[in-house]
Amino acid sequence: MLNKLVQSLTKTQKTAPWALALGAGLVFSVPAGAETKTAKEASTADVVQNVGHNQVNWTSKVVVATGSGAANLKDGNVAVARLGAERAAKMDALRNILETIKGIQIDGKRNAGDLMSNGTIQSKVTGIAQGFQVVDTKYYSDGSVDVKVKMPLDDKLAGAFIQVPDKKKKKLPTKGASNFTGLVVNAQKLEVTPSMAPRIVDENGAEVYGVTYVSEKALQQGGIVTYVKDLGSAKKDTRIGNKPLVVRALSTSKGAATDLVIANADADKLRDKSQNLSFLVDGKVLVVLD
Repeated sequence: MLNKLVQSLTKTQKTAPWALALGAGLVFSVPAGAETKTAKEASTADVVQNVGHNQVNWTSKVVVATGSGAANLKDGNVAVARLGAERAAKMDALRNILETIKGIQIDGKRNAGDLMSNGTIQSKVTGIAQGFQVVDTKYYSDGSVDVKVKMPLDDKLAGAFIQVPDKKKKKLPTKGASNFTGLVVNAQKLEVTPSMAPRIVDENGAEVYGVTYVSEKALQQGGIVTYVKDLGSAKKDTRIGNKPLVVRALSTSKGAATDLVIANADADKLRDKSQNLSFLVDGKVLVVLD
């Protein structure tokens, strides 16, 4: 299956002819268009989970992986050998991005690998991963090729792992005036595990915010929360508007390092039905980690 996927990718992402004949001892890097921060090395302000040589960037919300392919010199023609190496590199990158996805924590009890033990979900995620974007390609003088690829952490991938029946969705007031335009949870100094579907609970363990509060559109466009490192920057982040509610996480939830406990007084502000709580429905929530 991987061979068919990568052959399809190679047909649509052709190698520039001038990159095929390189002098001995040279390495040539061909970026695939203008790169954003997510395609480059992660910023020190980003929350990054390393999985081998690959990573999950929880701030930019991308999965980044690399792949390597060796040239078969028996092919004779350097152009053919290098195209074969590029195909092999993309196949390797696809394997690596799938392995990286398996290490993503979904909620307090399950990671993506647990869910991908289901053949239907495995096939769906593999199909989504096929759409990865090549952001950098390195050609070596021995004919070998390295590629760097990325894919969104939210969007279709979130939909593959997180499905909430409409009858379980929370009904929150979304009209009228609001004291707040977003939520910032300061969880610095706590041992928090980033996840795709974290929960915020009060001191009694009652849920205040989670996947059932967020619209399907918000889930796919930005996820349930965004993890950042700097509290000052978080307060000014455009994703949470100009009047965010800033609260301190007291601890992680017992038995779930993905979930955060906040004070009951702060929880009451997020349950105030006289307020417009559309910022929760829209997933305008930042969690600040170390």
